[in-house]
Amino acid sequence: MGLGKSSDKIYTAKIYTALGLMSGTSLDGVDAAIIRTDGENIHAFGPSCFRPYTDVEREILLEATGRAMQWRFGGARPDFSAAEAVLHQAHIEAAREIFTGDVDVIGFHGQTLIHISPQNGRLAQSLQIGDGHRLAEALKRPVVFDFRSADIEAGGQGAPLVPVYHQALVRRAGLERPVAIVNIGGVSNLTYIGADGLWATDCGPGNGPLDDWVAACGLGAYDVDGRLSSAGKPDTARVARWLDKPFFTAPPPKSADRREFDVLADLAGHSPEDGAATLVRFTAMSIIASLKHFDRPPESLIICGGGRKNTTLMQYMFANAPGAPVLPETLGWDGDSMEAQAFAYLAVRRLLELPITYPGTTGVPRPCTGGVVALKA
Repeated sequence: MGLGKSSDKIYTAKIYTALGLMSGTSLDGVDAAIIRTDGENIHAFGPSCFRPYTDVEREILLEATGRAMQWRFGGARPDFSAAEAVLHQAHIEAAREIFTGDVDVIGFHGQTLIHISPQNGRLAQSLQIGDGHRLAEALKRPVVFDFRSADIEAGGQGAPLVPVYHQALVRRAGLERPVAIVNIGGVSNLTYIGADGLWATDCGPGNGPLDDWVAACGLGAYDVDGRLSSAGKPDTARVARWLDKPFFTAPPPKSADRREFDVLADLAGHSPEDGAATLVRFTAMSIIASLKHFDRPPESLIICGGGRKNTTLMQYMFANAPGAPVLPETLGWDGDSMEAQAFAYLAVRRLLELPITYPGTTGVPRPCTGGVVALKA
């Protein structure tokens, strides 16, 4: 596994006030957060907010995702202008809710519609819609966007992007290493921070298949607090068969699309409760299996993202995961805003031409910076 080092030096350059924006594949809304950073160390956490998508907005984004999955980069690119209009408006509103006059730069992730990992000598392909120039014009600040393309063009997976920010959080907290940070969003991914390096990988499903199952059962958009899954019995034999697929047996680093784990057809005949319990177990076991790729179990296993609010999932993780699972709030971290904070941090690193991906995090041959800078009008 490739070593991905990032400097622990004390950086003495300008301290930037950066605003980050993140919309994940769960399509629930936009997170916005402000931090102060010099591109290496985190000096302060600022305000954050969440701007939810309306039902109509979410349907437009879901429709665009469906067309992207059918397209799969073959032939003429579909027209995503309606989805981009929704995306821009929501992000501008989220940014303005916490915007302060001293913001120096904005990091804009955009919305991932499709991600295909490298296969058979072909580079990865990833589409994040959203035009940073549109946000720069509206917010009158430089905007950094399109964070993945440089890594992909250099031969990397293009994901995950947040590990270097996780490393900065661990450094700030003074945690004993190794430390693992798991983010459970639409896809689950983890960062492993050892004494001498930084590694990361997508693990497998996050909340995505469970959300789809709950919606297909007509029971809402997601498993609120894990109530549905807590009432069911997991089909462990089925989970074992799912985990035998090539993605899970491949070594890290690796990346995945949210819909790469579409297993709902296999749950035909299961009750809503048993199906939900089975999908929760699938997510938990894929994370635990990913941790086994590393030589030492982590001293701390910090579980972030929306999945940490599913009590069924968390009970299984606390009972079975290696290390000592903890929630980010116990460390003074905002578990709802970490990815938005990360893109604020990555935007500053792009301005300073510092790496954001490493051999150990995306498989890129050498540390690589990334992002396009859109200057304000």
